[in-house]
Amino acid sequence: MLAQHTPHTEARLNFVIEFYRSRDADEATLDKVSLEAPNLRAALQGATALFHTLAMPQIPDRLRISDEDGSELYAGPADGAYPAEV
Repeated sequence: MLAQHTPHTEARLNFVIEFYRSRDADEATLDKVSLEAPNLRAALQGATALFHTLAMPQIPDRLRISDEDGSELYAGPADGAYPAEV
């Protein structure tokens, strides 16, 4: 009897990507998008793609990535210059 093989599917997590402009102590949210990704690194890569494709009223200079519960996981530049250790 042959064993059935089920392809391995990687678990996907829900992230919230928030693009915003930061001036002194003020922040203005330009767009907020939900994204499914297997990990934070993949969410950052997805954020880079969204940065280049979303039609926002202004060009964001920062982004924040939170989990589905609202806990901040990353905040940094919105231009794709992300740290290697994420």
